[in-house]
Amino acid sequence: MTPEAMHAALASWRETSTKSAILDFLHLVTAGAGAVPVERRLAAFDDDGTLAPEKPTSALSAFLESLPDERRAATLVQHAGELFPGLTGPGTQELVADRFDGKTVEEFESQAAAFLRADLHPRFGRPWPALTYAPMFELAALLRELQFTVYVVSGSSRDFLRTMAESAYGARREHVIGTEVEVEYRDGRLVRKRKLNLPDQGPGKPAHLWDRTGGTALLAAGNTMGDLELLDSARFALLVNHDDADREYSYTDQQALAASRTHGWTTVSMRRDFATIFANV
Repeated sequence: MTPEAMHAALASWRETSTKSAILDFLHLVTAGAGAVPVERRLAAFDDDGTLAPEKPTSALSAFLESLPDERRAATLVQHAGELFPGLTGPGTQELVADRFDGKTVEEFESQAAAFLRADLHPRFGRPWPALTYAPMFELAALLRELQFTVYVVSGSSRDFLRTMAESAYGARREHVIGTEVEVEYRDGRLVRKRKLNLPDQGPGKPAHLWDRTGGTALLAAGNTMGDLELLDSARFALLVNHDDADREYSYTDQQALAASRTHGWTTVSMRRDFATIFANV
């Protein structure tokens, strides 16, 4: 792929030093003597706040609040929002685990898919799978063109994200890594249990990526301190900074910004670097 074609593939990125840094790195690891073998070209993207909005609520928390007779869950989700931005913390996952204990994996996916078809983001008025950040979608697509295997590595529910992985992110469902419950085989069916596996947060992110692939990410993208270890384990790291209240939301994670400076990551300013936030908006 020529440098010109790579540049054109990131049409929703402004012509800033951030775009240049991304393209320089991709050229370095895919062309010439420094090219990384295809089988080692791994990329990992956090979900909430990195690929799609997590404010004022995330898709998963909106799904929980939509469930019938779940007043207690709605109250807990509202409280969890104060503790876990994007609502991908352990408390949210426990609510999902409890609500769908004993349900088959097909029942869970069917209910999630119905929600994702019908529910709209409270500010943008679009279905959740239609709210991927255009620049990040383009970057993931370019990576695939360059023969990277691209994973979504999220603290959110793996099986919920699998339901919309293809339409929202262009990702195969087996390329979603997330927090999930144990599943057991009962009488010819796969049934969800209440017990959570190790959360896909913090150090769990690079560990789970290694478990799945036997490798670490060449390029990783995240937006909070919950992505610290994933970003630190990557050769090239992108930290998305939410600093555009007009087109999205503004809630800078000062700890993450400090870590970005310390570790030499590339910080993405949504206001400065994204020419377009969402496609067709």
